[in-house]
Amino acid sequence: MHDSGAHSQRDEWRERVESIGPALRAQTAVNEGLRRLSPETEAALRSIDVFGLCSPSELGGANAEPLAQTHAIAAITAHDSSAGWCSLIGAHESSWLATRLPEEAANRVFAHSRERWPVAAGSIAPEGEAVEVNDGWQVNGRWGWASGIHHSDYVLAQCRIADREAERGKPPPLATVVAPTPQVEIEDTWHTLGMRGTGSTHYRFDDLFIPAEMTLVGFERPPLRGDGWLARPTVTFLTAAGYGFPLGVARRALAEITEMASTRIRTGQRDAIALQRHVQLDIGECAALLDVMEGFAEHQFPALLAAPVESLDEIVLLDSRARAALRWAHQSAERIVRVAHEHAGGAAVYDDNPLPRLLRDIQTVSQHVIQIDSAYIRYGQHQLGLEVRPGL
Repeated sequence: MHDSGAHSQRDEWRERVESIGPALRAQTAVNEGLRRLSPETEAALRSIDVFGLCSPSELGGANAEPLAQTHAIAAITAHDSSAGWCSLIGAHESSWLATRLPEEAANRVFAHSRERWPVAAGSIAPEGEAVEVNDGWQVNGRWGWASGIHHSDYVLAQCRIADREAERGKPPPLATVVAPTPQVEIEDTWHTLGMRGTGSTHYRFDDLFIPAEMTLVGFERPPLRGDGWLARPTVTFLTAAGYGFPLGVARRALAEITEMASTRIRTGQRDAIALQRHVQLDIGECAALLDVMEGFAEHQFPALLAAPVESLDEIVLLDSRARAALRWAHQSAERIVRVAHEHAGGAAVYDDNPLPRLLRDIQTVSQHVIQIDSAYIRYGQHQLGLEVRPGL
Protein backbone atom coordinates (compact mmCIF):
# COMPACT_ATOMS: atom_id res chain seq x y z
CA MET A 1 0.00 0.00 0.00
CA HIS A 2 1.26 3.47 -0.89
CA ASP A 3 1.97 5.95 1.89
CA SER A 4 -0.94 8.14 0.76
CA GLY A 5 -3.29 5.17 1.16
CA ALA A 6 -1.90 4.35 4.59
CA HIS A 7 -2.30 7.95 5.78
CA SER A 8 -5.82 8.03 4.36
CA GLN A 9 -6.70 4.91 6.38
CA ARG A 10 -5.29 6.44 9.54
CA ASP A 11 -7.22 9.67 9.00
CA GLU A 12 -10.43 7.75 8.37
CA TRP A 13 -10.06 5.72 11.56
CA ARG A 14 -9.15 8.83 13.57
CA GLU A 15 -12.40 10.44 12.44
CA ARG A 16 -14.39 7.31 13.22
CA VAL A 17 -13.03 7.07 16.75
CA GLU A 18 -13.43 10.77 17.49
CA SER A 19 -17.10 10.50 16.50
CA ILE A 20 -17.69 8.14 19.46
CA GLY A 21 -15.11 9.56 21.87
CA PRO A 22 -17.58 11.38 24.15
CA ALA A 23 -19.80 8.28 24.31
CA LEU A 24 -16.83 6.11 25.33
CA ARG A 25 -15.70 8.49 28.09
CA ALA A 26 -19.23 8.76 29.44
CA GLN A 27 -19.35 4.98 29.97
CA THR A 28 -16.02 4.42 31.74
CA ALA A 29 -17.44 4.30 35.26
CA VAL A 30 -20.37 2.18 34.05
CA ASN A 31 -18.00 -0.35 32.48
CA GLU A 32 -15.97 -0.54 35.69
CA GLY A 33 -19.10 -1.13 37.75
CA LEU A 34 -20.46 -3.79 35.41
CA ARG A 35 -17.01 -5.44 35.10
CA ARG A 36 -17.69 -5.68 31.37
CA LEU A 37 -18.43 -3.27 28.53
CA SER A 38 -21.81 -1.60 28.81
CA PRO A 39 -24.35 -2.05 25.99
CA GLU A 40 -23.78 1.62 25.12
CA THR A 41 -20.03 1.07 24.79
CA GLU A 42 -20.54 -2.02 22.64
CA ALA A 43 -22.98 -0.12 20.42
CA ALA A 44 -20.52 2.75 19.97
CA LEU A 45 -17.72 0.39 18.98
CA ARG A 46 -19.94 -1.54 16.60
CA SER A 47 -21.09 1.70 15.00
CA ILE A 48 -17.57 2.32 13.65
CA ASP A 49 -16.96 -1.35 12.70
CA VAL A 50 -13.81 -1.57 14.80
CA PHE A 51 -14.18 -5.32 15.35
CA GLY A 52 -13.52 -5.81 11.63
CA LEU A 53 -10.35 -3.71 11.77
CA CYS A 54 -7.96 -6.63 11.18
CA SER A 55 -10.04 -8.90 8.95
CA PRO A 56 -9.92 -9.52 5.19
CA SER A 57 -11.95 -7.26 2.93
CA GLU A 58 -13.56 -10.16 1.05
CA LEU A 59 -15.57 -10.98 4.19
CA GLY A 60 -16.40 -7.35 4.94
CA GLY A 61 -13.39 -6.46 7.10
CA ALA A 62 -11.18 -3.39 6.84
CA ASN A 63 -7.83 -5.21 6.40
CA ALA A 64 -6.26 -2.07 7.86
CA GLU A 65 -2.54 -1.54 7.39
CA PRO A 66 -0.56 -1.99 10.64
CA LEU A 67 -0.16 1.67 11.60
CA ALA A 68 -3.86 2.30 11.02
CA GLN A 69 -4.52 -0.54 13.49
CA THR A 70 -2.06 0.96 15.98
CA HIS A 71 -3.53 4.44 15.89
CA ALA A 72 -7.17 3.31 15.85
CA ILE A 73 -6.69 1.26 19.02
CA ALA A 74 -4.60 4.03 20.61
CA ALA A 75 -7.38 6.55 19.97
CA ILE A 76 -10.05 4.29 21.49
CA THR A 77 -7.83 3.46 24.48
CA ALA A 78 -7.17 7.13 25.17
CA HIS A 79 -10.93 7.55 25.68
CA ASP A 80 -11.47 4.33 27.63
CA SER A 81 -8.86 1.64 28.16
CA SER A 82 -11.35 -1.22 28.61
CA ALA A 83 -12.99 -0.29 25.31
CA GLY A 84 -9.56 -0.14 23.67
CA TRP A 85 -8.52 -3.56 24.97
CA CYS A 86 -11.81 -5.24 24.01
CA SER A 87 -11.58 -3.63 20.57
CA LEU A 88 -8.13 -5.07 19.83
CA ILE A 89 -8.98 -8.50 21.28
CA GLY A 90 -12.27 -8.71 19.39
CA ALA A 91 -10.62 -7.54 16.17
CA HIS A 92 -7.79 -10.06 16.54
CA GLU A 93 -9.90 -13.09 17.40
CA SER A 94 -12.51 -12.33 14.74
CA SER A 95 -9.74 -12.03 12.17
CA TRP A 96 -8.49 -15.48 13.13
CA LEU A 97 -11.89 -16.89 12.21
CA ALA A 98 -12.06 -14.78 9.06
CA THR A 99 -8.66 -15.92 7.80
CA ARG A 100 -8.48 -19.53 9.03
CA LEU A 101 -11.95 -21.07 8.86
CA PRO A 102 -12.68 -23.24 5.81
CA GLU A 103 -14.62 -21.54 3.03
CA GLU A 104 -18.06 -22.92 3.83
CA ALA A 105 -17.79 -22.18 7.56
CA ALA A 106 -16.35 -18.70 6.97
CA ASN A 107 -19.13 -17.80 4.55
CA ARG A 108 -21.72 -18.93 7.09
CA VAL A 109 -20.17 -17.13 10.07
CA PHE A 110 -19.63 -13.89 8.14
CA ALA A 111 -22.78 -14.06 5.99
CA HIS A 112 -24.25 -10.94 7.62
CA SER A 113 -21.02 -9.18 8.57
CA ARG A 114 -22.02 -5.90 6.95
CA GLU A 115 -25.07 -5.67 9.20
CA ARG A 116 -23.44 -7.07 12.36
CA TRP A 117 -19.81 -8.10 12.58
CA PRO A 118 -19.37 -11.52 14.28
CA VAL A 119 -17.15 -10.81 17.28
CA ALA A 120 -15.05 -13.62 18.75
CA ALA A 121 -13.51 -14.02 22.19
CA GLY A 122 -11.61 -16.74 24.02
CA SER A 123 -8.22 -18.13 24.96
CA ILE A 124 -5.36 -19.81 23.11
CA ALA A 125 -4.04 -21.51 26.26
CA PRO A 126 -4.44 -25.30 25.82
CA GLU A 127 -6.54 -25.79 28.94
CA GLY A 128 -9.13 -28.21 27.53
CA GLU A 129 -9.27 -31.59 25.84
CA ALA A 130 -10.80 -32.46 22.48
CA VAL A 131 -11.77 -36.05 21.64
CA GLU A 132 -12.24 -36.82 17.96
CA VAL A 133 -15.69 -38.27 17.17
CA ASN A 134 -17.73 -38.72 14.01
CA ASP A 135 -17.82 -35.45 12.02
CA GLY A 136 -16.25 -33.42 14.80
CA TRP A 137 -14.92 -33.18 18.33
CA GLN A 138 -16.24 -33.58 21.84
CA VAL A 139 -14.72 -30.85 24.02
CA ASN A 140 -14.38 -30.31 27.76
CA GLY A 141 -12.38 -27.65 29.55
CA ARG A 142 -12.21 -24.39 31.46
CA TRP A 143 -10.36 -21.32 30.22
CA GLY A 144 -9.70 -17.80 31.48
CA TRP A 145 -8.90 -14.34 30.12
CA ALA A 146 -11.87 -14.18 27.73
CA SER A 147 -11.87 -10.41 27.22
CA GLY A 148 -15.11 -9.22 25.65
CA ILE A 149 -16.89 -12.57 25.92
CA HIS A 150 -20.16 -10.96 27.08
CA HIS A 151 -20.60 -9.10 23.79
CA SER A 152 -19.13 -11.86 21.61
CA ASP A 153 -20.93 -14.00 19.05
CA TYR A 154 -18.39 -16.87 19.02
CA VAL A 155 -15.92 -18.26 21.53
CA LEU A 156 -12.55 -19.84 20.72
CA ALA A 157 -10.83 -22.40 22.91
CA GLN A 158 -7.57 -24.26 22.39
CA CYS A 159 -7.40 -27.90 23.43
CA ARG A 160 -5.00 -30.76 23.72
CA ILE A 161 -6.01 -33.56 21.37
CA ALA A 162 -6.73 -36.75 23.29
CA ASP A 163 -4.79 -39.89 22.38
CA ARG A 164 -2.23 -38.06 20.23
CA GLU A 165 1.37 -37.97 21.38
CA ALA A 166 3.69 -35.04 20.70
CA GLU A 167 6.59 -35.59 18.35
CA ARG A 168 10.04 -35.25 19.89
CA GLY A 169 11.03 -31.59 20.18
CA LYS A 170 7.59 -30.35 19.09
CA PRO A 171 4.60 -29.01 21.05
CA PRO A 172 1.72 -31.36 21.83
CA PRO A 173 -1.01 -31.74 19.18
CA LEU A 174 -3.49 -28.91 19.61
CA ALA A 175 -6.87 -27.98 18.17
CA THR A 176 -8.69 -24.65 18.34
CA VAL A 177 -12.45 -25.07 18.47
CA VAL A 178 -15.14 -22.46 17.85
CA ALA A 179 -18.64 -22.41 19.36
CA PRO A 180 -21.52 -19.91 19.34
CA THR A 181 -21.41 -17.96 22.60
CA PRO A 182 -24.88 -19.11 23.83
CA GLN A 183 -23.53 -22.68 23.95
CA VAL A 184 -20.70 -21.70 26.33
CA GLU A 185 -20.95 -21.49 30.12
CA ILE A 186 -19.66 -18.05 31.22
CA GLU A 187 -18.52 -17.78 34.84
CA ASP A 188 -18.49 -14.66 37.03
CA THR A 189 -14.84 -14.56 38.11
CA TRP A 190 -13.63 -11.16 36.85
CA HIS A 191 -12.98 -9.34 40.15
CA THR A 192 -9.68 -7.55 39.55
CA LEU A 193 -7.44 -4.62 40.35
CA GLY A 194 -7.20 -3.35 36.78
CA MET A 195 -8.96 -3.64 33.40
CA ARG A 196 -12.20 -4.06 35.32
CA GLY A 197 -14.43 -3.15 32.40
CA THR A 198 -13.18 -5.84 30.02
CA GLY A 199 -15.13 -8.82 31.38
CA SER A 200 -12.07 -11.06 30.90
CA THR A 201 -13.65 -13.87 32.86
CA HIS A 202 -13.56 -17.69 32.83
CA TYR A 203 -15.71 -19.90 30.63
CA ARG A 204 -16.36 -23.62 30.15
CA PHE A 205 -17.10 -26.09 27.39
CA ASP A 206 -19.04 -28.89 29.10
CA ASP A 207 -19.06 -31.99 26.87
CA LEU A 208 -19.73 -29.72 23.88
CA PHE A 209 -19.82 -31.11 20.35
CA ILE A 210 -17.90 -29.00 17.82
CA PRO A 211 -18.34 -29.78 14.11
CA ALA A 212 -15.18 -30.55 12.15
CA GLU A 213 -15.53 -27.40 10.01
CA MET A 214 -15.41 -25.27 13.20
CA THR A 215 -12.17 -26.88 14.40
CA LEU A 216 -8.64 -25.91 13.38
CA VAL A 217 -5.83 -28.34 14.15
CA GLY A 218 -2.49 -26.60 14.82
CA PHE A 219 -1.79 -23.02 15.94
CA GLU A 220 0.53 -21.46 13.35
CA ARG A 221 -1.62 -21.90 10.27
CA PRO A 222 -1.18 -19.83 7.10
CA PRO A 223 -4.25 -17.71 6.30
CA LEU A 224 -6.69 -18.98 3.70
CA ARG A 225 -7.67 -15.42 2.76
CA GLY A 226 -6.36 -11.89 3.26
CA ASP A 227 -3.00 -10.30 2.46
CA GLY A 228 -0.63 -7.63 3.72
CA TRP A 229 -0.38 -7.53 7.51
CA LEU A 230 -2.88 -10.39 7.72
CA ALA A 231 -0.27 -12.70 6.18
CA ARG A 232 2.35 -12.02 8.87
CA PRO A 233 3.10 -14.79 11.40
CA THR A 234 0.52 -14.98 14.18
CA VAL A 235 2.51 -13.40 17.03
CA THR A 236 3.84 -10.58 14.84
CA PHE A 237 0.33 -9.95 13.52
CA LEU A 238 -0.96 -9.38 17.07
CA THR A 239 1.50 -6.58 17.85
CA ALA A 240 0.31 -3.75 15.56
CA ALA A 241 -3.08 -3.26 17.20
CA GLY A 242 -1.53 -4.40 20.49
CA TYR A 243 0.98 -1.53 20.42
CA GLY A 244 -1.95 0.87 20.25
CA PHE A 245 -3.02 0.02 23.79
CA PRO A 246 0.06 1.30 25.69
CA LEU A 247 0.30 4.20 23.25
CA GLY A 248 -3.27 5.25 24.05
CA VAL A 249 -2.75 4.88 27.80
CA ALA A 250 0.41 7.03 27.62
CA ARG A 251 -1.36 9.72 25.58
CA ARG A 252 -4.24 9.91 28.06
CA ALA A 253 -1.98 10.03 31.13
CA LEU A 254 0.18 12.82 29.73
CA ALA A 255 -2.90 14.80 28.66
CA GLU A 256 -4.45 14.45 32.12
CA ILE A 257 -1.40 15.60 34.09
CA THR A 258 -0.74 18.42 31.63
CA GLU A 259 -4.26 19.77 32.14
CA MET A 260 -4.13 19.24 35.88
CA ALA A 261 -0.71 20.87 36.34
CA SER A 262 -1.87 24.41 35.64
CA THR A 263 -4.45 24.41 38.46
CA ARG A 264 -3.20 21.79 40.92
CA ILE A 265 -1.42 23.21 44.00
CA ARG A 266 0.16 20.69 46.34
CA THR A 267 -0.28 21.13 50.10
CA GLY A 268 2.35 23.48 51.54
CA GLN A 269 3.15 25.11 48.18
CA ARG A 270 2.02 28.44 46.77
CA ASP A 271 2.23 27.83 43.07
CA ALA A 272 0.64 25.34 40.71
CA ILE A 273 2.72 22.23 40.10
CA ALA A 274 3.30 23.37 36.51
CA LEU A 275 5.68 26.01 37.89
CA GLN A 276 7.83 23.48 39.78
CA ARG A 277 11.06 22.78 37.90
CA HIS A 278 11.20 19.10 38.87
CA VAL A 279 7.68 18.69 37.51
CA GLN A 280 8.67 20.44 34.29
CA LEU A 281 11.64 18.10 33.96
CA ASP A 282 9.53 14.97 34.48
CA ILE A 283 6.75 16.09 32.15
CA GLY A 284 9.31 17.03 29.52
CA GLU A 285 10.91 13.59 29.79
CA CYS A 286 7.51 11.90 29.48
CA ALA A 287 6.60 14.02 26.45
CA ALA A 288 9.88 13.04 24.81
CA LEU A 289 9.27 9.38 25.66
CA LEU A 290 5.81 9.56 24.10
CA ASP A 291 7.37 11.08 20.98
CA VAL A 292 9.75 8.12 20.82
CA MET A 293 6.87 5.67 21.24
CA GLU A 294 5.08 7.32 18.32
CA GLY A 295 8.23 7.37 16.19
CA PHE A 296 9.16 3.78 16.98
CA ALA A 297 5.77 2.61 15.74
CA GLU A 298 6.26 4.56 12.50
CA HIS A 299 9.59 2.77 12.01
CA GLN A 300 8.88 -0.70 13.37
CA PHE A 301 5.65 -1.79 11.74
CA PRO A 302 6.55 -0.96 8.13
CA ALA A 303 9.84 -2.80 8.77
CA LEU A 304 8.02 -5.84 10.16
CA LEU A 305 5.64 -5.77 7.21
CA ALA A 306 8.52 -5.79 4.70
CA ALA A 307 10.74 -8.34 6.48
CA PRO A 308 11.20 -11.76 4.79
CA VAL A 309 9.51 -14.80 6.33
CA GLU A 310 10.64 -17.58 4.02
CA SER A 311 12.04 -19.83 6.74
CA LEU A 312 11.18 -20.82 10.30
CA ASP A 313 14.24 -18.96 11.61
CA GLU A 314 13.04 -15.75 9.94
CA ILE A 315 9.57 -16.19 11.45
CA VAL A 316 11.01 -16.71 14.94
CA LEU A 317 13.22 -13.61 14.62
CA LEU A 318 10.31 -11.52 13.35
CA ASP A 319 8.13 -12.55 16.29
CA SER A 320 10.94 -11.77 18.74
CA ARG A 321 11.45 -8.29 17.28
CA ALA A 322 7.73 -7.59 17.42
CA ARG A 323 7.33 -8.83 21.00
CA ALA A 324 10.35 -6.87 22.24
CA ALA A 325 8.83 -3.70 20.78
CA LEU A 326 5.53 -4.42 22.52
CA ARG A 327 7.24 -5.10 25.86
CA TRP A 328 9.15 -1.82 25.60
CA ALA A 329 5.97 0.10 24.74
CA HIS A 330 4.19 -1.22 27.84
CA GLN A 331 7.14 -0.36 30.08
CA SER A 332 7.34 3.13 28.57
CA ALA A 333 3.63 3.72 29.06
CA GLU A 334 3.85 2.56 32.66
CA ARG A 335 6.71 5.02 33.24
CA ILE A 336 4.61 7.88 31.90
CA VAL A 337 1.56 6.89 33.94
CA ARG A 338 3.63 6.55 37.13
CA VAL A 339 5.08 10.04 36.73
CA ALA A 340 1.66 11.53 36.04
CA HIS A 341 0.16 9.67 39.01
CA GLU A 342 2.95 10.82 41.35
CA HIS A 343 2.62 14.49 40.44
CA ALA A 344 -1.17 14.40 40.72
CA GLY A 345 -0.69 13.93 44.47
CA GLY A 346 -3.70 13.38 46.71
CA ALA A 347 -6.11 13.95 43.84
CA ALA A 348 -5.03 10.60 42.41
CA VAL A 349 -6.52 8.56 45.25
CA TYR A 350 -10.11 9.26 44.18
CA ASP A 351 -12.15 7.14 41.81
CA ASP A 352 -13.16 10.07 39.64
CA ASN A 353 -9.53 10.74 38.70
CA PRO A 354 -8.52 8.70 35.62
CA LEU A 355 -4.84 8.41 36.59
CA PRO A 356 -5.17 5.64 39.23
CA ARG A 357 -7.33 3.67 36.80
CA LEU A 358 -4.75 4.08 34.05
CA LEU A 359 -2.02 2.90 36.44
CA ARG A 360 -4.03 -0.19 37.44
CA ASP A 361 -4.86 -0.91 33.82
CA ILE A 362 -1.34 -0.67 32.37
CA GLN A 363 0.06 -2.79 35.21
CA THR A 364 -2.60 -5.44 34.67
CA VAL A 365 -2.19 -5.65 30.89
CA SER A 366 1.59 -5.81 31.25
CA GLN A 367 1.13 -9.30 32.73
CA HIS A 368 -0.09 -10.60 29.37
CA VAL A 369 2.05 -13.51 28.18
CA ILE A 370 3.04 -11.82 24.90
CA GLN A 371 4.52 -8.73 26.56
CA ILE A 372 6.33 -10.11 29.61
CA ASP A 373 10.13 -10.29 30.03
CA SER A 374 10.41 -13.46 27.94
CA ALA A 375 10.06 -11.11 24.96
CA TYR A 376 13.40 -9.50 25.85
CA ILE A 377 15.02 -12.82 26.73
CA ARG A 378 14.24 -14.27 23.33
CA TYR A 379 15.43 -11.16 21.49
CA GLY A 380 18.61 -11.25 23.57
CA GLN A 381 19.18 -14.86 22.56
CA HIS A 382 18.99 -13.79 18.91
CA GLN A 383 21.52 -11.04 19.52
CA LEU A 384 23.87 -13.48 21.24
CA GLY A 385 23.67 -16.02 18.45
CA LEU A 386 21.94 -18.62 20.60
CA GLU A 387 19.26 -21.05 19.47
CA VAL A 388 15.73 -19.63 19.76
CA ARG A 389 12.93 -22.13 19.44
CA PRO A 390 9.42 -21.27 18.17
CA GLY A 391 6.95 -20.28 20.86
CA LEU A 392 6.52 -17.61 23.51
